[in-house]
This record gives sequence, C-alpha cells and structure tokens, in this order.
Amino acid sequence: MRRMTRTLSLAIATALVAAGFVTAPAAQAADGIVVWADPAHAPVIEKLLPEGYKGTPVSVVVKDPANVRADLAGVRNAEAPDILWGDLAWTGELAGAETIVPIPMTKKRRAQFRANVLSGSNVGADRFGVPVQVSNLALITNTKLVPQQPATFAALSDLALKLVKNKKKVKVPFALPQGEGTSPWTTYPLFSGVGGYLFGKASAGGLSTTDVGLASKKLKSNAGLIDGWNASGLIDSSLTADAAKTAFAKGRSAFWLAGPEQLADLLALSFPYRIGSVPPMATGLKPAPLLTVHGFMLTRFAAKHGVEDQATKLVSRFFSKAKSQQELAAASGWFPANTKAAATVATGGGRIRAIGNAGVNGVTMPNVPEAAALWGPYATAWTAATSGASATPAKKAFRIAQRAANAALTGGTVPTG
Repeated sequence: MRRMTRTLSLAIATALVAAGFVTAPAAQAADGIVVWADPAHAPVIEKLLPEGYKGTPVSVVVKDPANVRADLAGVRNAEAPDILWGDLAWTGELAGAETIVPIPMTKKRRAQFRANVLSGSNVGADRFGVPVQVSNLALITNTKLVPQQPATFAALSDLALKLVKNKKKVKVPFALPQGEGTSPWTTYPLFSGVGGYLFGKASAGGLSTTDVGLASKKLKSNAGLIDGWNASGLIDSSLTADAAKTAFAKGRSAFWLAGPEQLADLLALSFPYRIGSVPPMATGLKPAPLLTVHGFMLTRFAAKHGVEDQATKLVSRFFSKAKSQQELAAASGWFPANTKAAATVATGGGRIRAIGNAGVNGVTMPNVPEAAALWGPYATAWTAATSGASATPAKKAFRIAQRAANAALTGGTVPTG
C-alpha cells in the first residue's frame, strides 16, 4: 500500500493552492517511485537504490508472482505500482489492458541485448519491457561416455542408442523430460529443430496469432524424424523430469536437457560434462530452446503519480546497466540479459554462461494471451507421437493439434491449460 503521506501531502498541497499561498506545481508523487517485485529480487532492488534514484525515493513492495496480475487488475490508484518486476510473457496481456506503457530505449542501449531476448516484450511496434534475466535449456553431455560432441542430432541419436546397447549401465538414450504433461519447454528444441513453431511474426511487429505453426510445412516434411526417434526408443513420452535427472546423474544416460534452475544438480555431478546447444537435425534449421525472460515493466500509474519521467529513466537506463543486471540475475542464478553482464556473470560462472549461450537462437515464450490455446494441443500431439508402439504418426498428431488450436482461437473457446 502506498504510504498515507501521499494522500495527506496531496490534500495539504491542494488546500494551499486553493488558498493562494503557493502556485500549483507539476504533478509529483508524495512518496516517490513504487516497485512491485518478487521476494528474491525485492531486496536486491533496495540494495541497488538505498538513496532512491536521482533524488526520487524508491520503495519496494514484495509480491507473490502468482498473484501480481490479479492484484494489479483490481488495485486502487493510491496503492498501485509505478514499476513492475515479472515475466515479460505478461506484456501482451497487460499492454492490451492498458496497464503498462511502452518503454523507450536508445539504439545504444538496445545493442546491449540480443535481439531475440528483446523481442519477448514487443507488442506491435512497441516494446513494453526491459529484459533482465533469461532461462533456457541446454544440452548436457557426459564426456566420460561421449568425449567428442556429436555434430548432428542424427549422430547423437546413433551414439545414444549404441551406448544403451553396448554399455550395461546406460539405460536411457536421451534424458529428455516429457512425462507429467508434455510442455513445449522441454521438447521445443526438437520441435523447432524439425520446423515447428508456436506463432509467426506479425508484419507490424510482435506475434501473429493467425499464424500457428504446430503443423507447419517444414514440420510436416520432417515429421518422419519424430517417428524415427519414437520407433528407436530415443525418446519416451513417459520419462518424467525427476527420472531424466536421475538417469543422467547416475550415468545411465549420456545426454540431458537442463537449465539454470538445475545448477545445484550440475554442481553435484561426479563426472565431467559439457554444456552446449542441441545439434541440428534438419537441413537449414537451428534447434531453438524457449526463453523465459524476466524484467521490468512501466505501469500507467507512474504518470498518475507524477513520476513517469523518473520511473522511465530508472527502468530504461539504470536497470538496463550491466552492474544492475548482474546483481538482479544473480538472485535467481539466471543468465543476465545484458550481454556485458552475461560475459562476467559470477553466480554459476562458466556453467550459467554456457547455458545462456545455448539460447543464442532461442525463441522467447509467446507474450500473447492466445498462447493458452496452443499448450493443450501441443502436449497432446507430442505425447501421442512419442508413446512407443501405440504412437500416432507425428504428421497426423500435429495436424490434429493445429486444427484444435485454430478452432480454439477462432471460436472463442481458449483452453486454460
């Protein structure tokens, strides 16, 4: 809640102006800039801004990320934030509700970020967020089992299957988590590697929700690869995240997909390993992991509170700097979005840098509410195509998924799962 001083100060100021004792000043907040942030990053923001920002006090309100959007929808002006920390996949929804406003960034500042990371908060031609930290999956290879990294996914597959056949201890060819509800997060590197995508790009910028790529032409032409992975046993729709992690940690699998959230598990491994990108599986296509990008958004309330200029500069200038980004990203152990900060990342060191670098071709999580229509059909299709002897051919499974997603998008019945 904004401090009561805002209401009292405004009331006093109004009375003085009415009495003619003072001239009405430009709009000005009584208690400065208010930032809503999660428990991990709130103390970092306070540490970075002990004296406020350029003469403007900054106060931080701790918020559970799960409740932020609901709280924001019903917040009163006096209690509303000027700046919001959160998942930049929210930007489409919040911009559509006119809760957040575009954030200008100079060409020089934009150059400090990868273009694919910046694109995650684009809505049309405008950018509604400043990225701070990134999470994505990378390929982890047991170098005791595989000294030379396979240059192609076909080579990886052949080697993984031979290890299962010839090494008694190796039981899982590729520790790809799929069970407990398949989501694009774990399987997207393979899905994109055969030509699938979620949404295409709109000509005006941002995403085109009329261009769904669950059954793109390239995916359909390469769908036989998925069928081959299923038939050979390379991937298994029932393999859970815990089972995949355990298989790799115990040396029962040579390959695993993991992100910065698994840093502690990586540090605990007793054998040498390599962190890199998933190798290509189809000509002309680069496997792309999904990117989750967190950062700052500027709310419409900043203008109402009289701090729009200060809040804009705080987000676009101060929070985009390498030092700020390095400290904020360290709070969660993620890869800093600022490339200079990423080059000297401290927490996780070379491991986090290697994971982050594996996301150089990554695709940001779609920032449009319509994405909810794709998750269910995608999960059903991938599970159906990788369920062993009873599997549905991938081309058919994803063609059904495409129709289901399009029906949900055009018919107004968008799944919540």
